[in-house]
This record gives sequence, structure tokens and C-alpha cells, in this order.
Amino acid sequence: MENKSRLFGKKATVWALVLSMAWAGTALGESNQAQAREEKAVTASVSFLDTKGHWAAKEIEQAAKAGLIQGFPDGTFQPEKTVTQEQFLSLIERVLPSYKGHEPDAFVKETYVAKASGRWSEQTYRHLAAAGIMTTGKPTDGMTRLEAARLLLAALGHQSEGEKYRGTTARFFSDLSPKNEHEVMTVYPAYKMGLLSGYPDGTFRPQETISRAQAVAMLTRLDSKMEELFPGQVSESEKKAMTDAVAAFVRDVMDQKKIRRYDDLVAYVRQNKLNVSESFLREHFSFMKYEIYDFVRFPQFNELLYFAKIGTNKYRLTVQYYAGELGGSVDKTFYLSSADGKTFRLIGKDE
Repeated sequence: MENKSRLFGKKATVWALVLSMAWAGTALGESNQAQAREEKAVTASVSFLDTKGHWAAKEIEQAAKAGLIQGFPDGTFQPEKTVTQEQFLSLIERVLPSYKGHEPDAFVKETYVAKASGRWSEQTYRHLAAAGIMTTGKPTDGMTRLEAARLLLAALGHQSEGEKYRGTTARFFSDLSPKNEHEVMTVYPAYKMGLLSGYPDGTFRPQETISRAQAVAMLTRLDSKMEELFPGQVSESEKKAMTDAVAAFVRDVMDQKKIRRYDDLVAYVRQNKLNVSESFLREHFSFMKYEIYDFVRFPQFNELLYFAKIGTNKYRLTVQYYAGELGGSVDKTFYLSSADGKTFRLIGKDE
């Protein structure tokens, strides 16, 4: 199975290193001396003295067998120990596809990255900021379930799923009111996508902090969900051609030609016989139809990218990125078609 080979293969070494440092102690590599102590303080056992009968015992055992996690020298895993925000971010970073990223702007540096200044996690904060994956608290704060739901959705490029629940009257959890739209638009999609579950008593407990066991379950589900949401074999050359096609068009229109009116955009595409459909233009540039508008900044395409082949000659490219102070964390999905995997036409979702 493709997902199993990916999970148990190339990621295993990275995860083993990261989790052994992240969870063997509380500092998670705040100094070289601390890192050395933590690396020695783990056991390679795949079964732990304190996980038998635990609700996450199966996930913990599978992750341990895959070399993804390690326990403490006394043979325990301490499944209920709290995970901090910087630790959770570090774990997410290792699950994500690699991407170059770019230097965060002044607002992001001051608001988010500065929190981790001088800490072992500073580079993680800086890297994930390009993808719009940022925490709201201090690095050493415990990671809450609500915050985790938001970060997991962003890591999948699916924060926009929350729009499906805007204005809903459905009540999934007894302690989460539909009137609290922010929480609903974060928790409901994460729950429906299987990234987090509720408790047997019908609650979600959004402000409750996450344990080591919960983090294992969530990150395992995140990894599996990536395989489900982004199917198909897309080669590296196809990925590059897809990215170049979309990026070149966006940069040409927004940065070089500086087109700001929809009619002008359509005329430009027609006159130059560009390989772009009008459906694509409507989906991504309809904001230009208004006399006065604020548009969410487009990606630079060196952020977090997901590729999928979703049909005969049809592809999908999802970009998760930080869209400026106005837009915040945003995901955009572009559709393309190609008969040879080399030349791509920008099309609409339903074409």
C-alpha cells in the first residue's frame, strides 16, 4: 500500500530523530548539551509499560514499530504528558512535503516568529510561517485541541473547508455552540475529516491541552489524510511544469502587467491566446469585477504545495501560504489539464 510504504520508509529516520528529542525531555533541544542528554534518554522498545489498555495503544505501537517515536529509559511512553506548541509545530514540519519557503514579512516576524527568537524552534517558526502555519501562543504553552485543529487543517491546505460550516445550526459537540463561528469553522471540518475526534461524553473540549498520545494519533491521521486528499502519481517534472504554469500566469498578470480589471484580463488572455480558460479566470480573478476591492495576496509558489492527479489528463495544485496581514493563512487550489504532462492548460474546477 502506497501510504504504508511512505510512512514506514523515508520518514522513519526523520521522525525517530525528531520525536526522540522532542519527547524524551521538556526542553526539546534548547542547547546542544540538552539534546545530547535527550538522545541518550530514550529506549527503542516498541512496547511500553504504561500504554497497555490505553485508547491510543495501537497507534503508539505502530508508530514505535515504524521508528517514528521512542520512549523513556524506564520503558514508559508517558502518553498523557502535555505537548507544547513548539513541539507540535516541529512534528508537523517533519510530516509535510519539503518546500523552500521564503523570508517572512515584518508583521509575521514581529507577531509570530519573534516568540521563538533564540530558541531551538526559531527556524521551524520561520519556515512554517511561509505556509501560514503559525501558533497564537508562546512556544512553551501547551497545545490546545482547538489550536491543533486549525494547524492540522492548514497543514493539509484545507482551512477553506471551514466555509462549509459558516452559518450552520448543526451542533456536533455539547460544549461547542454554533454561535461561536470561529470555533465551529475550525473544529467541524477537522472532525469530519477524521483529524480529531470528540470524547465519549459528547464534548470536544477545545481548550484542553494535547497529550503525547493524542499527538501521535493526530499526526498519524494527518499523514494518512495527505495520501487520501492528494492521490495519483505525479512526477517531479509534472510538478514543476504545473507550478511554473500557474506561477508564470499569476506573476505576469498581477506583477508585470499589473492588470486590475476583469474585462482587461479577459481581453489580455484572448489577444495573446494564452493557455487559460475563462472558467479559471472567473474562479480566481472575479474580484476584479468590482470597482473597489481588496484582494488576498497570491502565493509565491515556494510555499507548501500539494499535487494530485484526479482524472484523465486532469490535475490539481493546492498552495497553503501566508497571504499577508489582510488574508492571513490561506489555501488556494488550481486545476490544470495536460495530455502529455509537459504543457498545462489552466482550467476551472468543473472543466
